[in-house]
Amino acid sequence: MRSRLLVPLCLLLPSLALAGDARCKGTPQARAARFSEKALKGKSPAERYAEYVRACALDEVVALTKSLVRFKTVSSEQPAAKSPEIAAMGRFLEKWARGRGLGFRAVGGNEVFELSWGEGEPRLGLVFHGDVVPAPAHEWKKPPFEPYVEKGRLHGRGVEDDKGPLASALVALAMAKELGLSPQQGKVLVIVGNGEESDWTGMQQYAETQKPHPTHVISVDSNFPVIAAQCGFVAWQLEAELGVAPEKPTAGRLRAVDVTAGEFLTQVPGAATLKLESAGLEPEKALAAVREAVAAVSQERPTLRAEVKQEGTRVILMTHGKAVHASVAEEGNNALWDLAAVAAKLPLETNGIGAMLKAVTLRFDGDHWGEKLGVAYQDELMGRLLVAPTVLRVKDGKVGLGINMRRPRGKDAAAFNASLDAAAERLSQDTGGRVKEVKGGKPGEGGRYVGEPHVADTSGPLVTTLLDIYKRHRNEPDAKPQSVRGGTYARLFPRSVDFGPAFPGDLYTGHAPDESISLDNLDATTRMVAEALHTLALTPPAK
Repeated sequence: MRSRLLVPLCLLLPSLALAGDARCKGTPQARAARFSEKALKGKSPAERYAEYVRACALDEVVALTKSLVRFKTVSSEQPAAKSPEIAAMGRFLEKWARGRGLGFRAVGGNEVFELSWGEGEPRLGLVFHGDVVPAPAHEWKKPPFEPYVEKGRLHGRGVEDDKGPLASALVALAMAKELGLSPQQGKVLVIVGNGEESDWTGMQQYAETQKPHPTHVISVDSNFPVIAAQCGFVAWQLEAELGVAPEKPTAGRLRAVDVTAGEFLTQVPGAATLKLESAGLEPEKALAAVREAVAAVSQERPTLRAEVKQEGTRVILMTHGKAVHASVAEEGNNALWDLAAVAAKLPLETNGIGAMLKAVTLRFDGDHWGEKLGVAYQDELMGRLLVAPTVLRVKDGKVGLGINMRRPRGKDAAAFNASLDAAAERLSQDTGGRVKEVKGGKPGEGGRYVGEPHVADTSGPLVTTLLDIYKRHRNEPDAKPQSVRGGTYARLFPRSVDFGPAFPGDLYTGHAPDESISLDNLDATTRMVAEALHTLALTPPAK
């Protein structure tokens, strides 16, 4: 279905909201009256709605985003069913919805919040997530859950991923209702899952049990113009026994006693740390050995940023990279690669830490595409397989390495699993049997998880309608559907797509320290989501 708006509304109106527009003052009822049929004679409902959103939505979106960001909804720290912050956000959303005459319900013990408008079978589903990734305060310039606007950007954990887009959709929906518009072909749902950054079980159950699905499902959790394909998400876990330290230190050797890198599976490590005991070396010689190794690696890779310090008999080596979302790993700098490179030049005693760092050096360092690992392949639409080692920890006598991959179509699950089996065997051989794949358990906590790629119908009415909206709003007549490596809740609903919020060329900050989104982006996203809402759900069916 193409947009049936005869006039490209975005070309009639300025591209940015008019700050301080006098028509936006007063109660929602008062301001809506200024965009009524009586006030704007001769303009269609679609035109009046577009003008209302363009003039008045941005301040509302910013305020609502700030309110949502203040809830510390870090799902990896506490799952939705047990999180008081997610429960509190649910109460906030319920009050917000009820105050605007919308329905609200929590599904599966706060796993999913659903806001609804209208009657009948679901027509349009707008999908988001309310949880966020961790935000270590020491990595941020300002407190991550105290949002603020500075130099045309809204800052705070979740402003881009995914609370700002959620606020855009909610405000667009509320303003349509204020103008007296209503769903004409079935219910509109705003579906908020609360485990996207950690455990998808709750949203998977929602998608499996809450049927029929809406005719059209749009996730606003990725990129513009329209994301019609997503790579399959892969979680792979390796481990090695730490081993018992020898009673007598090995002469001339350093002993690795702890190692850490990364914060969570879907972020490239921005920092990595290796703790070493001088053991068979005098403390001064141990410190000198580590500094010499750093100097040698610096000659090979001038971008190396490393610190070395001594604490008693221990030497602490820290490397610093650039943390980015794992789906765009090539845009960052993996600090774990650098740590392993330095460790490779150190005289280490044999143990699990040394074995795992050797595995990183041999099979991951400098390679985003799985070529060293022997798993590389690519697809014309979806691009190359991406491989990123992201989390390294020592726990309960074991050294664990979490690896995130994004796989395109082109290999079925059986063939891809066979390639991982072969890669695990190579790693074991590289390390004398020390490094092995973890079997069983949940994905990200040990078990292997291989997700399927998701592809929508690029010639169907949903994709063509959204692409038409984007082309007119952004004046990009040649825009085409795209594929991304990231995985969003869209993949849980057949034929669904992503529509924003990131524009081509944007630097994605959603999983990085000091996350931010431009006010221009929030404004444009709100206007395009509003038009999609009107076209797909508020317009009467064609006769």
